[in-house]
Amino acid sequence: MRRTKSYKRIWVLLISFLFAVSFLSIFYTEEISAEKGFQDIGLRVYNGTKIVAIATEPAGTLTSPLRIAKNGAIYGIVLVEPGDANDSGVRIQTSSGIKALRKYVFLPTAYVNIAMSKKREFQTWYTVTATVTVTENTSSGQPIVGVTVQGTWSGGYGGNVSGTTNANGQVSFKTSWIGQGSWVHFTINKITIGSNEYDLAGVLSRSIKT
Repeated sequence: MRRTKSYKRIWVLLISFLFAVSFLSIFYTEEISAEKGFQDIGLRVYNGTKIVAIATEPAGTLTSPLRIAKNGAIYGIVLVEPGDANDSGVRIQTSSGIKALRKYVFLPTAYVNIAMSKKREFQTWYTVTATVTVTENTSSGQPIVGVTVQGTWSGGYGGNVSGTTNANGQVSFKTSWIGQGSWVHFTINKITIGSNEYDLAGVLSRSIKT
């Protein structure tokens, strides 16, 4: 999504059920996008060093006590502990201590492809390998390196697995021995980097018969 580079300075009333009503000098853009589990409504704050994007809860979700109104809608501003990996550097005093506004992390969509293969190990016994390739936005995008892929085996073999993509954006998972004639399924559960989760597209599940 194209982002405007011009910021408008405004005074926005922050409403909180646990805080006193206060005012902050912030910035905003008209763009709206979504990190997995969070939303960017264009809220920007200068943290003393740079302008950072601030994460809000998805529309229709209000669990944060710190809230902001924009275009007739109310959004909850996500709070984290100071020092959190997504700490924006902006602090606020709450009834339960000092909290930090969570920064919004801009991630590309993780486009997933799964290649399934089988190998005869002994007589009627096989192993199955699922090779996962993760790229930015489309199947022809740049490899996404160093992300954690979490998946689940089911059918003739079961279990949860996780691994980290290599320089080609790939990671492989292999089963133990499986009897001939079994259907084996592999499904991607989520892809993360640190505490941030990617939106997923592409092929998220494949099957093969031994």
